[in-house]
Amino acid sequence: MQYRQALTYMDTRHPFSDAFGPAKTRAECVESAQNTYLRLLKHTPEKSILPFETLSLIAVDNVGGLEQKKTKSLVKIFRPDGKGELKLLDFVKACDSVYKELRLFRAGTANSSQIDLAFESIVNVLFFFLLGMLVLTIMELDPLALFLSLSGLLLSFAFMFGSAAAKYFEGILLIFVRRPYDIGDRIALSDVNKDTSPGGSATWFVEGVNLFTTTVRYAASNEVATLANGSLATSRIINGARSPKAVVYVYIKFSVDVSYNRIKIFKSAVEGFVKARPSEWVGMTAFRPTTIEIDRAYVEYMIALQHRNRWQDIGPILQSKADIASFSLELSKKLDMRYIAPALPVNMSLNEKTQRAFLNIEPEQTATDRPVEQPSDPTLSPAALDRLSAIFKPEKKK
Repeated sequence: MQYRQALTYMDTRHPFSDAFGPAKTRAECVESAQNTYLRLLKHTPEKSILPFETLSLIAVDNVGGLEQKKTKSLVKIFRPDGKGELKLLDFVKACDSVYKELRLFRAGTANSSQIDLAFESIVNVLFFFLLGMLVLTIMELDPLALFLSLSGLLLSFAFMFGSAAAKYFEGILLIFVRRPYDIGDRIALSDVNKDTSPGGSATWFVEGVNLFTTTVRYAASNEVATLANGSLATSRIINGARSPKAVVYVYIKFSVDVSYNRIKIFKSAVEGFVKARPSEWVGMTAFRPTTIEIDRAYVEYMIALQHRNRWQDIGPILQSKADIASFSLELSKKLDMRYIAPALPVNMSLNEKTQRAFLNIEPEQTATDRPVEQPSDPTLSPAALDRLSAIFKPEKKK
């Protein structure tokens, strides 16, 4: 009864209490979060940013102390900065993330009810089948004789639907035993014999699950697809919602002439940039060279960072990664560490076919059709050489 009452309370217009405000839709939740932030800010009128101490009053127990469990939960949800302050945008984003989890949980519960009903129908079929066998036995009829009379028909159906039935039961085991995803999860599908990309995979959002199929939506183009559960049973399923603290990689090239002291300065600056954003990054986990190309005069370094979000929230992860990459590029410019690729040589020689096309020689005028006294010469005439050189001549500024 309490569980049903809790689910009913989620469907009301004020799932976060009347003091928070209406949150029936996402727009109402954002508006109520802004109003709540402004009301909380009135407790400290001398400050323009909400201190986390105001929110921590929720975790005060009867004695007057802070409950560690509640305080850790608040820090995990709102993620204040290093100064212990919480901006309006961060507060609204935290409330929005809780709202999305609430709605996904409600949708997953409704979908689980549908799956339970479908499974109940299968159990009912098995129950009535066994009940029929029992009735035949009570009536002193041999059920085995009935099956033997229908053995030919059953055998033909077994050949027709044997593979489909095997796939069907594989799909049932996938949903009831493995449970690799829930409603709203971001998943990536791939062959188990192939490696996945360290930069992430193409993902789908799970929109519906039943005993037979799974409905997904492609995250990049918003296309909807229906997949058979039996076909998913043999695939690698990467679940972004169950992949916490995403690890991302940023690669940057330095010239081989850059001293090691400047590289240490670069590393310290990147670490400071990461530590200044505790709501985004857990920290920098690695900084090391991965490729050394003496002939091309560069050394490639890898920066490995651990994000606080799951791969489910790939948007903030990519934005944080772009910020790190942009900062690293600008920092390399300031420290005079930016790698400039050397100019590559240009091959000025042309084969016979390219010469004919460049000099407008007809295709039928091959080397065998020309007179004997004019042997084929691979060198270009002065006029053709001038035309070729004009291609690489820089344009004059207007």
